[in-house]
Amino acid sequence: MYKMPRFSLTNLTIIIILFSVFKSHAQNDTEFWFAAPDNVHAPSSGNIRDEPLKFRFTSFDQNANITISQPANPTFTPINLTVTANNTITQNMTNLKSIIECQPANNIVNYGLLIQSSSPITAYFENTSPSNPDIYTLKGRNAIGRSFIVPSQLDFAQEYSSSVPNSFYVIATKDNTQVQIIPKKAIVGHNAGQQFTITLNAGQVYVATAIDRNAANHLGGSQVSANKDIAVVVNDDSADPYAPDLMGDQTIPNNRLGENYIVVQGNIGEGSSTTRDRVYIFGSENNTMVYRDGNLAPVANIHKGTSYSFEFLESEESTFIESNKPILVYHMSGFNGQPGAAVLPPIECTGSDIIAFTRSEADDFYLMVITEAGNEDDFILRGSTNLLKASDFHNVPGTGGDWKAAKKQYTTGQIPVGVASVIENTSGLFHLGIINGETQRYCRYGFFSNFASLNLGPDIDYCKGDTVTLDAGSDMDTYRWYDNDAPTTVISTEQSIDIWDTGTYFCVVTYEMCMPSDTIHLGWRADPTPDLGADTAACREDVVTFSPGSYNSYLWFDGSTNATYDSPTSETIWVKVWDAYGCRNSDTVVRTTLAYPPPTMIYHD
Repeated sequence: MYKMPRFSLTNLTIIIILFSVFKSHAQNDTEFWFAAPDNVHAPSSGNIRDEPLKFRFTSFDQNANITISQPANPTFTPINLTVTANNTITQNMTNLKSIIECQPANNIVNYGLLIQSSSPITAYFENTSPSNPDIYTLKGRNAIGRSFIVPSQLDFAQEYSSSVPNSFYVIATKDNTQVQIIPKKAIVGHNAGQQFTITLNAGQVYVATAIDRNAANHLGGSQVSANKDIAVVVNDDSADPYAPDLMGDQTIPNNRLGENYIVVQGNIGEGSSTTRDRVYIFGSENNTMVYRDGNLAPVANIHKGTSYSFEFLESEESTFIESNKPILVYHMSGFNGQPGAAVLPPIECTGSDIIAFTRSEADDFYLMVITEAGNEDDFILRGSTNLLKASDFHNVPGTGGDWKAAKKQYTTGQIPVGVASVIENTSGLFHLGIINGETQRYCRYGFFSNFASLNLGPDIDYCKGDTVTLDAGSDMDTYRWYDNDAPTTVISTEQSIDIWDTGTYFCVVTYEMCMPSDTIHLGWRADPTPDLGADTAACREDVVTFSPGSYNSYLWFDGSTNATYDSPTSETIWVKVWDAYGCRNSDTVVRTTLAYPPPTMIYHD
């Protein structure tokens, strides 16, 4: 039942951008929010399982100046890095483990991390423990949203009594964020199915952790929503389908989900392992029909927060998943019994034409590649057209030959360790997954391709008098911008437009036989309200101190920049102030000097 439309119009969502969208690269960006999971340090086996902890950043054709900060923790010293063009840099975070790993459960902690870059980069967080590693691919603005279904595997418990139970972490990107959580199963401090609300400031993280390590109490299907933009990270410490290993990822919001997915079987079932790859499908709406491999009969009818899962057969190389409503697909793969997990991108109107990645270890390394038919012979990997060829691909079942997939192993000579590798396609878009593992020791698994074709970024208010540039990204075929007050009138056909008023705007683009769209809402921040008080009269010898209130910066009429001004004489005094967002306002006051009273004659009898 192959029904994927060639033209797709995504649901409109209210979001905004102040910087460019990069359509053609991987899930690169200039800003990333992340909450580092907590994992067991060393169980009874003695193997260290939660360090070293590292960020890996890869640049494209520009140098990137990168800052890692903790917005909610003023004692954190920002880390500044520079990665040169087309290169990779690794930042070891192990010495900061006690203030970046988010714990304890049912607490709000100030450990959320913000990564900002002067130019586009790909970024991922890696637990590089030789016994319990995995990678968390940071998805930039594609990870930011206001409504989430939390994924997890639902079949395997954590191995050790000291393992951290299945958890998810909610990080706020703005102050005073109201977050509602409905846990699918009981979490520490809250019962299953009972909604509760927490308030987070920018950079704060709420830690939700299952009450025990049993698979039956895993948290897949939990619902998280907020009135401002948040991100969510999921984690499974030392999960044990055959051999214990870490599984986790940063997930995507409901407005980034799709209805068509392709899953390529990895290597978890190789060797002596009796477990094969498993796929977990979560509904974001009620009465969601799920289909596999083009069959007319659905394999499941799932509802919001419920799931359907299946295990690959040994003979299956890949599978095509369709639904009538948006779904979240979570894939447990791995290497020879060692699991890893990844949130998968939908294939409709998404993907990349160039991706930069880094091989972490010299052990077995596989690429999983998905693309439309006609693109399979046009890959360039590390400058070579011979490392990934048409003969490496197979037809994805149920797609009528329209989609191709490949899983291919590479040596360290073909893809070296620790350096930037680039894969591109000269004909169209593709998706890329990576498995890096070793028998009976570990597995890293993640997807690096673009999770959204058009994403204008999260909501933001701006200061009155400023101009906002809205950018729909380069390399689109056509652009059409609209003002929601006149939704049938095209106001621009350019890639970007300048807006200086509040309102709702949306853009429809065409590229690669698709018509994605997105909507933005511009709102004004409240102006600062400096108050110098009423006009004042004082004696000639008195000095009067004026203060407008507490702000980020000041400019007085005499050029001084102090928080207060001491006036010694009659004068008109004005001050301009700027708040933390750069919004400005002013106030004026007049100070006059009182005349001395006339002398009074005193007569003595």
